Amino acid sequence: MSLLLLLPVTACDATSSDAGDISSETTQPPAESIPVEEPLPIDEPIDDPDALPAEELTGVALALSGEGVLVVDQQSGKTQTIPFETDLETSQTAISASLGEPTETAENGECGAGPMSFITWSNGFTLNAMENQFVGWTVRPETESANLTTLDGVGLGSTLVELEENYDVGVIESSLGTEFNASNSLFGLLDANEPDGMVTYLWAGVACNFR
Repeated sequence: MSLLLLLPVTACDATSSDAGDISSETTQPPAESIPVEEPLPIDEPIDDPDALPAEELTGVALALSGEGVLVVDQQSGKTQTIPFETDLETSQTAISASLGEPTETAENGECGAGPMSFITWSNGFTLNAMENQFVGWTVRPETESANLTTLDGVGLGSTLVELEENYDVGVIESSLGTEFNASNSLFGLLDANEPDGMVTYLWAGVACNFR
């Protein structure tokens, strides 16, 4: 998840995300975009591995959230929240129902937040884990994960104006580039600090970015 390389094998740092500050306990790399024509009802968060049996998750799509991810039943429009701090088995099962089995795993013991592991699917979506819990995600350009969005349509390619329509956005210049913090919920990089500047990298939760 060029000149910017965000990989889980480099030294990382984690910073707290105060309102208006650019966060990050940060990390890697996006997945397939969810076209949503109208708001979808959201169920209670998942809190046990049996709540999402794989056989009941066929025909689901994945949507991004600053609080975790959503799995969306494409027939009924029903959604289930997979929040951060959900156990890793439940999270991986739910995401795999949409994206298939993961294709890569990695570990980094030098992240600022502590030792982390990373699970990546074939479309480039990466789940970040600590202590056997889902703690963050990353989507990256030039992969199919670049098509993933939030339910309100925010994702790679969104403009700063579009971010500001949905979030309280702060922008700073950092060693990573033009970095933004959207309501302490979504974090990422823009190609310019301009109204039409586009999101080029996106993450949420705990991540491990090289700075």
